[in-house]
Amino acid sequence: MQKLDKLTLESILSDIKIPIRIAFLKSDGVPNIISLWYEQIGDKIYCATQKSAKVVSYLEKNPTCGFEIASDKPPYKGIRGSGSAKIIDEMGEEILKILMKKYLGDKESTLSKILKKNVKNEVAIEITPQQIFHYDYSKRMKDI
Repeated sequence: MQKLDKLTLESILSDIKIPIRIAFLKSDGVPNIISLWYEQIGDKIYCATQKSAKVVSYLEKNPTCGFEIASDKPPYKGIRGSGSAKIIDEMGEEILKILMKKYLGDKESTLSKILKKNVKNEVAIEITPQQIFHYDYSKRMKDI
């Protein structure tokens, strides 16, 4: 596993349309994982979700989180790390619009209509990575 700098992170994350998996602790101390759309802006990773989503209250109480961005198909490669999450109410709508453009494009769909209808209830999740590692098993999985 290799520790990444910010420029390498940007090159790995650019144009990838898979979700980020965010690990967090629930109020009872039990770990959980959620998959969300994401976008890297500068040295931070942003997601959006509804204010009422349980993950929002969990991250507000304990902002320490883990994350992974990787596809499920071989050869396995991606990034994983840990960081600190911050909920930002006033950025929710802006981040959701960025995410919709990335994942849905300009095409009008049932999902885009639902998301636009509820955009005022969105909050942003800002993840500040503290450790990031890249893994790539392409060489050892070349014959798969």
